[in-house]
Order: sequence, then structure tokens, then C-alpha cells
Amino acid sequence: MSDKKAIKKSKVQHFLIYTFVFIIWPSICLLLLPILTYLIQAKSASIFESWVKGQRSFINDIWLFWKINTNYRNYSFLIIFAGMLFWFIALSYQVWIRWIIYKIKNRNNSNSENNWTYNQFTNEGSSKLLRKKFKSGKANFILGKVDKPIWNNPYIVNNTDAHGIVIGIAGSKKTEKIVIPSIHYNANLDYKERPNMIISDPKKQILARTGNILKQKGYEIKVFDFINPKNSLNWNPLQQIWDELHSIKKEDLSDDNYNKAFEKIIEITDALPWPLERDTIWVNQAKAMIHVVIQFLLLYSLEDPNFTIEHFTFRNVAAYTSAAVFKQGKWIEITTKNKEKNKYWSNLFKEQDQLVNIVNETLSGMLANASNVLIAFSQNPTVSKLTSKTNINIKEVVRNDKPYVVFLCFPDHKQVFNFLLSMLVTQIYRDSIDYANSLASQKLPRMLQFYLEEFNSLRIPEIADWMSISRSRNILFLLVLQSYEQLRKYSEKGKDADAIKAQARLVILLETNSDETLKSLSNTLGEKAVKKESISKQSDSNRQTVSTSESKENVMTVAELKYKDPDMTIISSGGSRPIALRLKPAYSYLKKDSYIHDYIDIYDGEFTTDWDLKEMKIIDLYKANTLIDEVKIEKQDEDSIDIKDKLALINFEEIKNYSCFNSNNESLR
Repeated sequence: MSDKKAIKKSKVQHFLIYTFVFIIWPSICLLLLPILTYLIQAKSASIFESWVKGQRSFINDIWLFWKINTNYRNYSFLIIFAGMLFWFIALSYQVWIRWIIYKIKNRNNSNSENNWTYNQFTNEGSSKLLRKKFKSGKANFILGKVDKPIWNNPYIVNNTDAHGIVIGIAGSKKTEKIVIPSIHYNANLDYKERPNMIISDPKKQILARTGNILKQKGYEIKVFDFINPKNSLNWNPLQQIWDELHSIKKEDLSDDNYNKAFEKIIEITDALPWPLERDTIWVNQAKAMIHVVIQFLLLYSLEDPNFTIEHFTFRNVAAYTSAAVFKQGKWIEITTKNKEKNKYWSNLFKEQDQLVNIVNETLSGMLANASNVLIAFSQNPTVSKLTSKTNINIKEVVRNDKPYVVFLCFPDHKQVFNFLLSMLVTQIYRDSIDYANSLASQKLPRMLQFYLEEFNSLRIPEIADWMSISRSRNILFLLVLQSYEQLRKYSEKGKDADAIKAQARLVILLETNSDETLKSLSNTLGEKAVKKESISKQSDSNRQTVSTSESKENVMTVAELKYKDPDMTIISSGGSRPIALRLKPAYSYLKKDSYIHDYIDIYDGEFTTDWDLKEMKIIDLYKANTLIDEVKIEKQDEDSIDIKDKLALINFEEIKNYSCFNSNNESLR
């Protein structure tokens, strides 16, 4: 019998011994010792006759014996306690000796027969060790809430600064078992421990389930709602570039201000939804074109006070993908005029001149590629509206002392908003890193947790690099996938998939049908020693030879992972043996009330102006004479027409919806 099996057997023996020593033996003594004492005192069995005939009360005599302080009673107590000690030693010394030997043998042996930190289904490993090693109290992702009623605190919390990956197919309850419980746990920590959270939330399910508790715990809740855009916060991706040069007076601007603004232009341009083949000449030229246009509009905003932040948008940048605007627009004249003004205009002139004067075939390819990545800003009215102004300052949000949570709600059946989600996540991450780097500790005072549901919908080329440096800044990512293949699909040419997996030392498997994913996880869980016996019998005798060999096998094979109990969640945490738990879904213990976010409508109406990007001049959308010549009035004596009648013929709705892309209209030249 192995030491481990012997210890399991000894647990049963301990139970039986304790039951006899502390329950059965005292009970027997409490009953028999008074009887023996009365027999000794009476020196006959007549007392039994009195009890049987009812002349004396047996129960009352027993009670009086233990109640009255006599030498017989005191000796009886001595017999009980001495007997308990005797029986305890006599019955359990072998068990204790075996247990002590086992502990000594395995005290420094981390590779003992325990293949699991704890397996709730087979009872392998130690639940005590699990709770000690993964105890709650600090901000982090949780491994789950264990379905174990006798545990005082059933939350099992990640104990390392490790990023995590949750793997589960549709219907595996990954949101209910991991994401929502983790948010609920972190929101209920002490105020100083509560982390900030960024949550991508398809269908607004997580917002509805966790909004109330987050609000009660003092969280500032920000919601980008691409499902119902009219209730969403608005966000101009170019606002951060604008702020670099417009947050201080023009005469106080330094080279550092310009350099930071130009760096952000490159970062934001790279975050656009470029094709995977990012290094082709067409893509690089398209990026250069967008860099130059944004840089021009930024520098021009310092010269013309009429060009405000409401005109500094990707929708207007997209106007330059028109060959007519790009090659014949007034922006060329303006740049030429200002090229001697400072080095920034001078450098812009050189870059602009190179692009404008390339051959038409190359120019067409460059503009087509730029148009493809900007088309959502120009052609999708929802995207255009959401990104045409800003009512949230992300830089201020990430620096706030108060805990905050940002929900990114999007329809998972539509991909039109996916690139915008990626850009939002990118800006939040970079502003958080900038804030951390500005601190002496180089670390955020509150942990920042990214819960990225439907991670396959996002496309963040730098995510592998982010994960490698963000832990030291107190930033952690939890990626929710259906299989590792989604990482390969997400990653640029599949190169970053392995890097992402390597950075995520915490892996939680609920269920997947991917053999590739199961094989990878099977290898991750480690190996166990398996002893095999072979018996051989000599033909000329009855002698048998038994030989024992030891081999290594995976703790769980691919088949065992694939056909495991559906309620079994397998967890691999770096530095620990694997864990198998039965987790409670959030709907079984959290209130099912639906949170409704209180949207604050700070929208100040439609824009009253637009910008003619070809002529570089402002357009007053509500001034009737702007397009009065465009109105076709039926032939009649104009002197007989009242002014009100003339105005009634003008379609002001058409004027209000005027787009900068109509700038080719002859009446506006």
C-alpha cells in the first residue's frame, strides 16, 4: 500500500478512534460507573429490584450521583479521563507514527504523489493548501467561487501578478462562473483595494448584472454603448492629439509638446483597422498620407481660430482620400505659404510635396488604402456621430483617485464597431501606462483589470508586448476565448499567439472542442508517475516473476479533458499544480435585478458649422443664404413672393445634414 493510500486509510481510523474515545467511552462510563458504585455501597443486588419495581427512580439516582460532590463521583471522573487517555494512546499510536513518518518523508518533497493542488472531484491534493495559497483579500482575478458550503470564504483568488485566459465554448457559463464573480469579488474589497476595470460587454449582459453593486461600492461607471449609440458616451480619437497643442498657449508650446502630439498621431494611425499585411508599400504610403493630413489639420488649427475641435475628426481626415481634395485642395497652398514659419511647417511641406507629386497609379493605391480604413468614419453615421466630439476625458479618468469601471458594450453579431473598441482599449491602456510612468513607483496606485470578453472580436497588434510589460505597472488582462485557434486568427500572421499564451500564466478551462487547445492544456497540466507491474511465469516451474516499471503520463490526457464532467473547471496557475473545482455560477447566488445605467445627456444639439476641406473654410449650416442659390424656385414674379414663402422653399434639413464630401459642389467653390 502506498503512503498516500495509507494516509487516506488512517483518516478513517482517526475518525473511528475519536468517536470511541470522546463519545462512546464517556457515555458508557456515565451510565455504568453510578451502577457499579451503588452495587458496592449496597453490597447486594437489591437495588436492581427496587429500580425494576419502580420503588426507586433509576434516572434520578444516576442524576444525583453526578450532581452530588462525593469521593465516588470524583473517582469516577478520574476513571473517565484516565480511560480516555489510555484508549487514545492504545488505539492511535500506530496511526500517528505512520502519519509522522509520512510528513517527515514528504516535508521537502514537492514532487510527491499529489498530482493536484486540489481536485474537488477525486479529493486528491489538499483543500487546505488551496485556500491557503489562493486566499482572498487582495485585488486580482479569481479562479472562481467554489461550490463548497462548509468553506467560510469560497472565493479562490489568483495569487500572482499573472494575466489570464478563460477558455469556454458558447454555453459553458464562462461569464457566469468567472467574469461576473471576479467583478463582484473585486468590487466588494476594501475601498483602497478595489481595482479599476475595463470590461468589453457583448449584449450589455455584464453591465446589467454588476452595475448595481458597482454603483453601491462607489464606482464611477462609464458606458460606451454601440448597441444603443444615442445613450453612449462620445469619443473623438483625435482629441488627445488636439490637447497636446491646445492645452497651453501657442506661444508657450515647446518641442516636447509638438513631439508628443506627432507621436500620438503615429500611435492612433497604427490603431486603425489596417489589413494584416501591414508592411506592404501601399499600407505604409497610406499611413504616411494620414500622418501628413492629421499633422496639417493640427498645425492649421493653431493658425485659424475658426477651425475648432469639432472639425478635427477622422470624418474630415477621410475627405482627403478624394484625389480632387488631396491634389487640388487649398491645403497645399496653405502649407506652401507657411513652410518658412517654423520647422514643423517646413517638414510638413516636404512630406506633403512628396506624396502629392507621386505618379497617379501609386497615388490611387495609396488613397484607396487610406479610404478603406477610414470608410467607417465617413460612411457609417453612427461611427461618425460617436467620434465627432468628446464628452469623456480618458486621461482624467485614469488619473482619478476614485475607482472607475468602463463598459464597452457592442453587438457581437456586428463587426462594424470592433475596430473602434480596439482603438478605445488602446488609448485607455496607453494613457494608463503614461500615468504609471509619471509616478515614482512606476506603478498604478490601483490595479487596472481588463476583462476582454469576445477577445476574438478585438484586434490589438501590440497585445503581446502590452502583456509583457504591464504587470509591473499593476495592469492585468483576462482574455476570454473559445479556443487557442482564435488567438491565431486574431494575431498578425499567427506570430503573436504563442507569445500571448506564454504571458498568460493563469489558464481556466471550462469546455472546448478544439483538439489543439486540449493538447496544449494537457501538456500544461504536467505529468504524473504511473507504476506498471508485469508478471512472467517460467514454463518449467510454477514460479512467477513480478517486475515493476515506472513511466510518465500527463495528469489529464486529451480524451480525459474532452470528456470530463461538464461541471469540472480545470485551472492551471503558474508555480502550482493543477486545480479542478466545481464552481458556482453567479446566477445561483447573486441577485438577478437588472441595472439600468443613468445616462447623462450633455449633448448640446447638432453642429451649426461644417468645414469645406477643399477650400479650407467654414460653412454655416443654418445661414439661409449659404445655399440659397441652390434652391430651384418655380418661374414667377419674385417681387410678388413674400420672404417667408422664399424661405419655405429651402430644405434646411438637407443643409443641416451637409457633409464635407459635398465640397465639390460648384456653388461652394
